[in-house]
Order: sequence, then structure tokens, then C-alpha cells
Amino acid sequence: MRGGWLCVDFFFVLSGFVIAAGWRGRLSRPADLPVFLALRLARVWPLHMVMLMLFLAFELVGLALAGAGIMQRPLFGPGHQPDQWLAAALLLNCFSLVGGPVWNVPAWSIAAEYWSWLIFGIVWVAGGRHRLQLVAGLAALAWLLMLADGADLNRSWNGGLWRGLCGFLAGVLVLHLPRWQPSSWRRASLGEAAAVVLALALIILAPAAPWNLAAPLLFALVVHTLASDAGVISRLLARPPLQWLGLVSSAVYLVHSFVQARLGDALDLLPRLWPGLPPLMQHGPAGEMFGRTPLQGLMLTVLMLVLVLIAAQLARRCVEDPVRDAARRRWHPARRCAAAQTRLRFD
Repeated sequence: MRGGWLCVDFFFVLSGFVIAAGWRGRLSRPADLPVFLALRLARVWPLHMVMLMLFLAFELVGLALAGAGIMQRPLFGPGHQPDQWLAAALLLNCFSLVGGPVWNVPAWSIAAEYWSWLIFGIVWVAGGRHRLQLVAGLAALAWLLMLADGADLNRSWNGGLWRGLCGFLAGVLVLHLPRWQPSSWRRASLGEAAAVVLALALIILAPAAPWNLAAPLLFALVVHTLASDAGVISRLLARPPLQWLGLVSSAVYLVHSFVQARLGDALDLLPRLWPGLPPLMQHGPAGEMFGRTPLQGLMLTVLMLVLVLIAAQLARRCVEDPVRDAARRRWHPARRCAAAQTRLRFD
């Protein structure tokens, strides 16, 4: 799908909506800001670091295999330099500082999201009665900066912060719009379908700059429409399989590049380990492709998707959930309030 990269912008908008819904009543004092940022960092940074460590480990393994003449791809090349690894670890890979896509390439959006959380938190705590006006002004500023800098939404390491901030703050604003209340289930379903079809058309057509800058606004419309929970699509999204996909979506995003790369390495290695086995990877100017035939490509792509879902579930169970639970026990406002009340009873 040509415009699949635009799905990231939908998740920026959705994240802004969800985070604002959960935190707008709990971010009122300067003391609330460190708690908010600590909990948000605990949500994304541990798995981000696990993936960076895995990328680094396999790069070192690749050096040994290259020395044995088994692996032939370039190692520690462009995008895999030690200084770029450090920049990614520090969530600096969305500020045009790294010179190109680096290490776990999709993780630029994790950096953009975290800095968007920071900006939102500061504005929400300091803005007082003018919070929404400041949020709207910053969203417009981020959009205008992209318009002035090439008029293109398709940016990641090279100014992805503005892209993430624009979408995230658009989601915050959507939460504060009057809730859409359709008069019937049919009207709600038609409205949801129309919004989703428009979003899918944008993703499929993948308009060039500057038209792709309309994506945050269109995705904000989709989120606003689905937030009514009154139509067939919003109810379908509440089904357990789709709920599970939502729960693992963050892990899917962080692990899929690693799984894809390792599957590609394995497919490259197989013909060298078993002479006579036909190559299962295509390398060309357009990039790497699974399989030598459409059927092989489809089967290997399905295999990759299954492996990604398995890896994402493991990452969620072994990294995301334990760290999240520990962070909530330590910093969650409700837990802190209960602890304070306990201390008062015994004082």
C-alpha cells in the first residue's frame, strides 16, 4: 500500500485523544508533570531499548559471520553507526541530527511521541484557562513549519517531531469538541463508514506534497466520528480480537522491523548453508523482497506477519506489562494518593 506510512499519523492523532482523555484531569500542578512523564517513558522506552540492544547484538553476530564468510551484507554501515545508536537511545532520532534512518527505523515516531507528550504536559500544566488555545496554536505552528519546510508530511528522522506534534495535538483538540451524537444506529454507521473510506482513500492514493498535509485533519475527523461508539465500525473495534491487536500494536510497531530484518538474513543464509537451494530473497534498486515468485512472496510475508505477532505478544508480556505495572505501583497518582492517606492515618 503506497500510503501505508500515513498510518503513523492516525496513531499520533489517536494517541493525543487517548492521552488527553486519561490525563487532562490529573495534570493540574507542576508536581504532576514528572509523574506523567515518568509513566509515559516507562510505557515506550524499555521495549525501545530492548530492540536497540537486539539490533546491536545481531550486528556484532553479523561481524563474526562475515569474518567466517557466511554473511555478506555491510555491517555497522550507514544508519548503524555507534553515535546513531546513542542518539536513538536518547530519543533524539526525530530532530534531523542523525543524517538518515537509523537502527530500528520506525522508532523515530517513539521519540516524536515522547517529546510531544513533554510539550503537551508543559502546556497543560502551565496554560491554565488558555490550555486549548495554546494547544491549537502549537498544532497550527507545527503544521506551518512542515508547510514551510518542503510542504511535506512524509518526514521521520528529518523533523518528525513537527509531524508527531501536529497529529498528537490534533487528537487532544478532538477530545474537547462537542461529542457527535447521531440520531440512529444507521446514521452513525454511515458517518463512520464515510470517515473511514475517506481515510483509506488517502492512504491508498498517497497524495504527494502538499496534499498529504491534510492527513492529520482527516484522521482527526475519523477519531471524532468513531468516538461516538454508536455505529457498526466502532462496535466492531470493541471485539476481543481487535482489542488484542490494539493492546499489542505498540509492540508490533517496535518489533516488526527487527523481525523482518532477521527473516531476511535467514533467507539469505539458507542458500549458503545448503548449496543448491534457490535464493529466497530479491535484492535490487527498489529494496529487498521476499521470494522469487508471487506465491513465495505471499507465503513468506504471511510467515513474517505471524512471527511479528508472536514477537509482539512476547514483548508485551515480558517487557511492556511488567515495566508498566511497576511504574504504576511507583508513580500512578491513585497509588500515590492512597499511600499519602495511609501515612496520614498513622501520623
